[in-house]
Amino acid sequence: MDAKFINPFLSAFIGVVPKVGFTNVVRGKIFTKEQFVDSLGVSIQVGMSSQSDGNIIFNMTEQTAKTISSVMLRRVTVDTIDEMAESAICELVNMIVSHASTSLNQIGFTVKINPPSFLQGNGKVAVCNSTYIAVEMIVDNCPVEMAIGLNAG
Repeated sequence: MDAKFINPFLSAFIGVVPKVGFTNVVRGKIFTKEQFVDSLGVSIQVGMSSQSDGNIIFNMTEQTAKTISSVMLRRVTVDTIDEMAESAICELVNMIVSHASTSLNQIGFTVKINPPSFLQGNGKVAVCNSTYIAVEMIVDNCPVEMAIGLNAG
């Protein structure tokens, strides 16, 4: 997968996350994987379509999801992932993917995004039908794996 497709997601993540209250956002490892993400407990899936289709998956532990939703809800303590916590996490993901898709559209890669789907529990989540790029992002010491995949031909 071309870096010009991955970079807008990295830039969007690094640009958006501090605006909602996080203080430290860094990129960790980048690696390739095949087709499926092994869920860490909470996964948010955003489908993409147009010139090519695929998915962006934000994969994290339940504790990371609680921390993110707590910050998004303005420091309300989150003990369980309820509807408000789920909505807060999905809103952050939506902001990141929307920013990335705007950047992609500006470089001539037309992208339509679907609303985020919140998935809780362990298991496998389909990213694409081929190899995808996974990027580890660390948000205030909480790891989030962002998987970016386009379906092959």
